[in-house]
Amino acid sequence: MTPSDSMKTDIIVVGAGLAGLTAARTLQRAGKRVRVLERSQHLGGRVWSKQVDGYTLDVGFIGMFTAYPAAKRQFDYDALDLVRLKPSAVLRQEGGRAELVGDPLRDPAALPGDLSAAALTLGDRAMAAKLAAELLAQPAHELLNGPDQTARDYLLEQGFSERSLERFFTPFFGGLVLDRQLQTSAGLFRYYFKMLLTGDVSIPRAGMSELPRQLAQELDVTLGVTVTDIHSGPDGVSVQTEAGDTLHAAQVIVATDPNTAARLVGEQPGAPRPIARGSLGSTYLHYAAPEPLERQRRLQLGALPTGQLNQVFWLQEEFPNRVPDGHGLLIVSVWGVPDVDDGTLSAQVLGELRPWYGAGVERLRLLSVDRIPHTQFPQPAGYAATLPGHTTPLPNVLLASEVNSLSGIQGALEGGEKAAAAILGDLEVLSRPRGA
Repeated sequence: MTPSDSMKTDIIVVGAGLAGLTAARTLQRAGKRVRVLERSQHLGGRVWSKQVDGYTLDVGFIGMFTAYPAAKRQFDYDALDLVRLKPSAVLRQEGGRAELVGDPLRDPAALPGDLSAAALTLGDRAMAAKLAAELLAQPAHELLNGPDQTARDYLLEQGFSERSLERFFTPFFGGLVLDRQLQTSAGLFRYYFKMLLTGDVSIPRAGMSELPRQLAQELDVTLGVTVTDIHSGPDGVSVQTEAGDTLHAAQVIVATDPNTAARLVGEQPGAPRPIARGSLGSTYLHYAAPEPLERQRRLQLGALPTGQLNQVFWLQEEFPNRVPDGHGLLIVSVWGVPDVDDGTLSAQVLGELRPWYGAGVERLRLLSVDRIPHTQFPQPAGYAATLPGHTTPLPNVLLASEVNSLSGIQGALEGGEKAAAAILGDLEVLSRPRGA
């Protein structure tokens, strides 16, 4: 950017994830001159897709709740051509044994499994129905906010069995928030449970990259630009890049991952409402098969208390457009970011899949291993009381991030909306409750 160009920029947004793109689009539509800088070579942060050997692979988040209030505001669902997954899942138990559980009203084929699944006692089933009715009667944001406790303590107080916590709630909710101990906020559990009851988990037919692509259609985004420093002064804000450029704007929005954002704005250790809050990671392995090993259309969850398998999904059944004709495409997410090489990790994963598919695992060809050190930040009971706001230690530098609300797509979109609202003085958006 030349000096004359820089004078034409009102706002620089650092980061082209969902939060940054939402903030930038909102501001541009309000008449601001906005430029977005992104370190990587793709839009979306942890929401993106890539092409490998003729397969379309989703990396990071592999689905979105259609009931997210912010997603309804920000996305044109029809234009995304969403594929709505069945509201049920397969719990994989010892020896690969499969138990089907879900919403029999929207997925009648799940009813026999719901009645026979050993993961839930009759009392658990009755309690789940009672809980669902209670949650449906309340606005989602009221479930998210207010007094808090761990999801584990909450579920036990509700009367659920220890076995249901281990074999049902941990793979369902723990797998979603990357918490095998269910120490995550009970408010977040209630919120996500309502999202499942009132909407679907959906994926754009062409891949998750369609989400950031839709947000970025009107924007000036430059990829491959790493911001190293931000300085705020009486004449505005200067942004320094790894390439040695200095860019200028009246205001800057930092919309990177929380740890990078904390460094860029100069957050000091011990902040009462820290931006840097730690990280929970995930690893995604994609396998090609000359033909699918099964025709299951539902998400499958590793329901054992040990092992590495978290979520497993065969994409070719719902997304034949993303797979060469007749072939299979399997995505496997594992807990954390194992400190082993790709070959060793794949061998371990295939070993855990062997009870499911027998010798068929030998036909799986590894396409990609993607390690995401920051997939979410920890959200233990009471975490919301210490979430940061949108102001930062630097004048005229604002934060747009999931860390302003909750970790995930809803939180990122909210963070972008409210950072833009802070600049525009939009009190209606700023007063919107978290999760609304």
